[in-house]
Amino acid sequence: MMTVEKILLEFDPEIKNLLPALKKISAGFGYISQNDAQKLAEYFSVPLSRVFETASFYDEIKTKKQPDLVIQVCSSVNCAVSKSFEIVSKIEDYFKIKAGDEFDQKVRLEVMSCLGQCGEGPVVVVNDKVYTNVTKSSVAGVLEEWA
Repeated sequence: MMTVEKILLEFDPEIKNLLPALKKISAGFGYISQNDAQKLAEYFSVPLSRVFETASFYDEIKTKKQPDLVIQVCSSVNCAVSKSFEIVSKIEDYFKIKAGDEFDQKVRLEVMSCLGQCGEGPVVVVNDKVYTNVTKSSVAGVLEEWA
């Protein structure tokens, strides 16, 4: 069974290892809890604020428990021209949520500046699964896979 303590033992307690440890714990447990952050601070002999400062700088490291379903829609120029904002609206209607809200503990919709698939937009990522060339009419099929 994976524990924070076991992960920490993979790293020498040097400050240069704080970021790799944060990434591994966040990936393994989905986020860095207050308790986990305290263990990191003690292990690396840094203030708790330093742990959260480092964690909050990187989008891939989460400091809050994540919903079961995280949907990201690209809003880069290429995707926006291909009507990604219509897709955002369709997803908002489907789940009765608003992009950026963190009130729903089951679903969160995020509008991202770029998802790195510029030639294949609009791009939608659902729990790390990438969907390219998504249209207003095809997005419902994507969502039904996850709902």
